Amino acid sequence: MPIAIAVSAQGYGAEAAFDYRADMTGHSVIKPSSGQEFLNMLAEFSQNRGPIYLIKVFSHSYPRGIIMSNWSGFYDEPGPNDTKKAAYVSDLSARIQKGDIRFAGGSQILLFGCNLAGNFSIKLSTATGGTVIASSGGTYPEIAGGRETGIFITTDKWEVYTAGSYSHSAGKRLRAW
Repeated sequence: MPIAIAVSAQGYGAEAAFDYRADMTGHSVIKPSSGQEFLNMLAEFSQNRGPIYLIKVFSHSYPRGIIMSNWSGFYDEPGPNDTKKAAYVSDLSARIQKGDIRFAGGSQILLFGCNLAGNFSIKLSTATGGTVIASSGGTYPEIAGGRETGIFITTDKWEVYTAGSYSHSAGKRLRAW
């Protein structure tokens, strides 16, 4: 049976907020502090519980990828300061090809961090063969009555990529839970 995962990225601050948001989704929660740990957790889940059909990622980020601990995140390409704990979309692709990580047909990845639309999302969508939704600007949670509503707002637009190609804009608001 396909599984849904919520990711609370650890190691760069705001962990309590990311933990809360991941918990609110009602999905299985993982809390990686490095890109390598992230891929290992995806492999463990998909091998033991079934193919992944949905991932929601709550993190700090920038156009290169998901920030975790000290240059050890999950990125589109290697950078000059990356540690051996960093991982790349090419690593994910290799593990998918080996069968270590399995995605269900029609899978979706929703990235709630800032500025992940573009190269990172194109590569991620290509690797999984599924849909990736990411913001081309900054993101922040909608607050009403002193609480987060589950809607994330972007300062630009939510962009949708399917099988490695830009599909369409999903507007300025995206529901996380």
